[in-house]
Amino acid sequence: MTASLSLPARLLRGFATDFLTSHDVAEARRIMAPDYTLHIGGHVFAGRDEQYLPATAAQLDLFPGLIVTVHDVVLAPGWAAMRFTEHGVSARPPLHAVAWGGITLFALDGEQLSRGWAEEDYFARKRELKSGVCDPILPPMAAPWDQPCEAPNESTERLAREWLEEPANLLSPMVEQIRVGMPAFDELVRPSGITVSALFTAGPRAAFHAVLSGSYAGGFADIDQANVGAGIELRVAGILDTEAGQVRRLQLSADRLGLHRDLLGRARP
Repeated sequence: MTASLSLPARLLRGFATDFLTSHDVAEARRIMAPDYTLHIGGHVFAGRDEQYLPATAAQLDLFPGLIVTVHDVVLAPGWAAMRFTEHGVSARPPLHAVAWGGITLFALDGEQLSRGWAEEDYFARKRELKSGVCDPILPPMAAPWDQPCEAPNESTERLAREWLEEPANLLSPMVEQIRVGMPAFDELVRPSGITVSALFTAGPRAAFHAVLSGSYAGGFADIDQANVGAGIELRVAGILDTEAGQVRRLQLSADRLGLHRDLLGRARP
């Protein structure tokens, strides 16, 4: 742990606690550059005031008591990432409580967040809003903002990139999928390729955003099985831990809802 908070920690705390949990838009303007851009679920929200804040304010209006609970944090000079759960009660009747997890990572420019990548389990949120049964929330990290800001590590980056070059690794049994309910990620895609959008390292840890390409494996119960084998993309964000030259743990979030909507919108093959 550290005696004082690093800049990435202060900015990440500003994002999770002072902005989102406190619903304070002024804090977003303090910690985010005017040209801040977010990549999430295949969408690009370019410009803090032009696109990002209007979209986020709409979500805060929908969940007026929304809280962000942080489960893991990775900090490096110029970078920050966290695993989290957002939870609250929908303002739309019948006022159901929901919780959904995700991973986000940020690049810093000077003393502000300049770019973000995230994937969240909106597929679970949609199910909870319909069923009225809120998913469980993992315990919070004991001291997320006190984590050390660790230097980039070339060995960690080399290992992470080599491991990610085999997309099937992201669907192996050792992966901790950030989801509640089915389908599992490996039931959705037979991967054939991967494009890494962003990656940074902090000592033995790495955080990344990537797009898995491949064919649809047939996991959605309400999608016509004639679509099995169709070309698809599944966007993911992850936190990866290494030890002794091996990947020991991967926490992975995926855009199940975006894939579901893509398949629903296709004409029957």
